[in-house]
Amino acid sequence: MELIYKVMINKILFIQSVIVSIFCLSHTAYSQQWVDEKYKYDSIINVNYGTALSFSGTMDNLALDLYIPQCDDSAHISKRPLMIWIHGGAMISGDKNDMSDLCRSFAKAGYVTASVNYRLGIICDSAAWSCNFPNYSCLFASDTAEWYRAAYRAMQDVKGAIRYLVNRSDIFRIDKHNIFVSGESAGAITALCVGLMDNETEKWPQTLALNSVPKPNSNTLACVHNLFRSFSNDLIQRPDLGNIEGNIEISNNDYTIKGIGNIFGGIFTNLLRIQNTNKPKPAIFSFHQPCDLLVSIDSKKIFWGLTWCFTNGYNCSGLINTPIMHGSRAINNWNVSNNYGYVINNQFTETDFPFNYILGKANCIEQMLGGSCHSYDNRAQRIKQLAQFFAPIVSTSPICDTVKITNNPNGINDAFQDNTIIVYPNPSNDKIFFIENINSSLQDWKVKNILGETVCVGKDNRVDLTKNSQGVYILNIKSDKGSVTRMLLIQQ
Repeated sequence: MELIYKVMINKILFIQSVIVSIFCLSHTAYSQQWVDEKYKYDSIINVNYGTALSFSGTMDNLALDLYIPQCDDSAHISKRPLMIWIHGGAMISGDKNDMSDLCRSFAKAGYVTASVNYRLGIICDSAAWSCNFPNYSCLFASDTAEWYRAAYRAMQDVKGAIRYLVNRSDIFRIDKHNIFVSGESAGAITALCVGLMDNETEKWPQTLALNSVPKPNSNTLACVHNLFRSFSNDLIQRPDLGNIEGNIEISNNDYTIKGIGNIFGGIFTNLLRIQNTNKPKPAIFSFHQPCDLLVSIDSKKIFWGLTWCFTNGYNCSGLINTPIMHGSRAINNWNVSNNYGYVINNQFTETDFPFNYILGKANCIEQMLGGSCHSYDNRAQRIKQLAQFFAPIVSTSPICDTVKITNNPNGINDAFQDNTIIVYPNPSNDKIFFIENINSSLQDWKVKNILGETVCVGKDNRVDLTKNSQGVYILNIKSDKGSVTRMLLIQQ
């Protein structure tokens, strides 16, 4: 009897192990769909998605770079999730090119990806702050409201960029209910605002019309955000910045943000408290180091540790007019203590800033020399964790098949590998494109629309699409060394 019992138990355990194995394998296979880099892709660089009023009162032209995975889908019914990557730079510097490698990686994993430029800049203080440290004066704002206003403008711009893409979701094959926004530093601050500020009651008072402030001191004119800007008036006006959506590409085209990637970022106020009940709460992936000198993992003033280093090692004044920023651990604590119900994946390291200028891990000198804790400990690992966290959340269906790979084992467009072939201008307003820098003999080219229909052919370097309407087209270029494809965009 005991033997029979043992046999039965072993059979049950075996069946359970098989079931668990099948589940794990299926889960792994599913999660890999949006993690493994298996797609070829095309890109469209410098797409103008709108204009907006800058901090100095001039109009800024705003652009994004778009990366689109290629797929074999003759029925043209598949969609792709959209991933927006937002660059950092303390709201005063940085560029969409900083995120191009992440955009390419996620495009190869199946996402339509975009890197977005947004309005940069704060009104710097009129006082002459100086110190033997690069860009020291650039970090002094006229008051704390300037940091709120900079983040608010960035949020409005990224929301406008999302609407630009959603309004063209059929052209770019975007699943508008599977959108993810991620960023580093100031980009993470922006991503959190984009994903969480969805009610006008959350608008910060600092973004209403405020008193004018004196123009910045002349020693700030070399700051990146002040270059090529004119401050002819002694006072700079600060109008109401408008509603939380901004005014770029306004439409009623609904979309859903499924996830937020918060890489060493934070928020000024508790944006978890109020959430649109018609939408699911976005899942949040947070990576942060406790020794971060710029954005605290908890609730401290922006540049809190940097100020300590300035005053204790450089004999400089501490930074003023910096508001409190609630970092990744503070956000998680709010969620837990108030039972808000957000799914948050926290990846926190252990090293605290030691409040020591010379000695100890993560001290001032070590961080000033490039070992900053306002960065990744292992970038590849953390980005993969983010991708794995988001993968099960993606509900896009049907999923497009990868393009069959012939001569290129990496599945990457040849044009992107050798970077020799240039098609410009792209996007084009006059519907004329030129092919340049072919280090081989051009044989011919063919242009197809998104339905796969050939609309134009030729053999020289001029591609004339003046008979075609606004939208996206695929250009296939053949030479004696093979063929490459590029995506073309005709815009108004």
